[in-house]
Amino acid sequence: MAVVGILGLIGITVVGVRAVAGGDGNCDSGVRLVVAADPDIAPAVRDAAARWSATKPRVSGDCVQVQVRAAEPADVANQLSARAGGAINVAATALPSPADADVPTVWIPDSTAWLVRMQAVSRAAFEPDATSVAASPVTLAVPEPLLSTLDAGGGTAGAPQVAALLSKVAGKQVQLASVDPRRSTAGLAGAGLLYDSIVTEPKKLVDVVKAYRSIAVTADQAALVKSAGPAQVAPMSEQAVIAHNAGGPAVPLAALSVEPPVTLDYPYATISGKPRANIEAAGLFRTALTAEGNRDVFAKLGFRAADGSTSAGFPAGRGAATAPVTVKPLAEAQKINDILGYWNATTAPSRVLTLVDITSSVNRPMGGSGSPSRLQVLRKTATDGLGLFTDDSELGLWAYGSGYQEVVPLNPLNQGQRARLTTAVAAAKAGPSDVCGLYETVLSAYKALKEGYKEGRSNTVVVFTDGSNSKPGMSLETLKLELERATDPTRPVRVVLLGVGPDVKQQELAEIAAATGGRSFVVTDPEQIGNIFLQALIRTS
Repeated sequence: MAVVGILGLIGITVVGVRAVAGGDGNCDSGVRLVVAADPDIAPAVRDAAARWSATKPRVSGDCVQVQVRAAEPADVANQLSARAGGAINVAATALPSPADADVPTVWIPDSTAWLVRMQAVSRAAFEPDATSVAASPVTLAVPEPLLSTLDAGGGTAGAPQVAALLSKVAGKQVQLASVDPRRSTAGLAGAGLLYDSIVTEPKKLVDVVKAYRSIAVTADQAALVKSAGPAQVAPMSEQAVIAHNAGGPAVPLAALSVEPPVTLDYPYATISGKPRANIEAAGLFRTALTAEGNRDVFAKLGFRAADGSTSAGFPAGRGAATAPVTVKPLAEAQKINDILGYWNATTAPSRVLTLVDITSSVNRPMGGSGSPSRLQVLRKTATDGLGLFTDDSELGLWAYGSGYQEVVPLNPLNQGQRARLTTAVAAAKAGPSDVCGLYETVLSAYKALKEGYKEGRSNTVVVFTDGSNSKPGMSLETLKLELERATDPTRPVRVVLLGVGPDVKQQELAEIAAATGGRSFVVTDPEQIGNIFLQALIRTS
């Protein structure tokens, strides 16, 4: 969902502190402290703000007006990215740069993961003082009737429970659901749990593609909770499960702890670039918010303290226990990027132009005597690869030798396009010449894909080759220079090269890929190429 400004998106609670004890003003001319808080925790923050207001705090003699806004973390991240002149993938339209008045001074998202993602856009986005104000472990929210069929008895969801869950998904007994991982830390953690549980070896990557595509995705938690049914399992925070059950639902949920654990840690982040008085007010409110005397406002809503402990009033039950939990925020940048990369590549539509080598050498065996020919391996890989793309992707096919030709035009991957591609690949034959015009073909394909570039898709040239360029007229250095000249950061096109067989020059492929931010792979075992093809597509998206 796009937002024009945070003011138009979310409700505001204003807590005014009067300038003079006993006065009746509304602190209109004091320091305005705007706090954007995750919708789940916003009510507790409002209660704590009201208590703080009653103490009549001041900054340099001025009263403080606190405005607590319930805001989806994805929407605030989108706004802050626009402010920094960058962009962040939150499955929403990028925003224009906001007015400073629309930017909060304090942001309390559900997880440090949001701060990590934002710092990839701007390392100076926050003051260096983020502090956790509460915690809630990520769980699998399971309808109680299903719990006994998934839980081995320890109340934890690890690889065995995920395997049982996926078996039920395949049998149409269970529906996986999640808030889009690009917009939700619980969804991100759930996607990570699936990946870690499934991909125990490279050939299992295909299974995680299937699992991701089986998930019913919502834009936010409110929609996820509304869609809950007797057979729906979803990653949710323990607090969200508690809140759901507090409403007296027809189907109560049980919170099944995930293994390895992930915790939402609700960091209190002060936005950089704000006036000194606002920064000082933010520091004072942080101290008040994390004070022992305010633990009860969080506990009664199902939040744990920042250290994972619970307080009096915590509504335990249905998997939510009063025993302390280990707090493990999702804060590793590489892990976050890997999960998002796999999610994007397997669920978002792609736009791929595939180039297949048909020089005479592809008739040679892949390995020793009795092994399939390189062309046979390429055919199987290309055919199997069709199953990795969503129906709203676009695929096209070129063949190249001493020259290149369009075999199947780039079009949406409907049933007819799949049939055309399958037929063309099956009919592919090696040409009479071993002259390979790899360089000119790659450059032409790059320009063609860039010319028709489509936003929101992985625009990728995939090249299969069994050798190296042997056609005179263009050098490797010239190709790299031309690719650099053609590069447009606003329309990124990547080149992925898969070298097949022992005649490939690995350094040549690596240099071509590097010029476009792509990747190159060399495969000598025909059993490996399918998995490497999938890895190539995922890791460049």
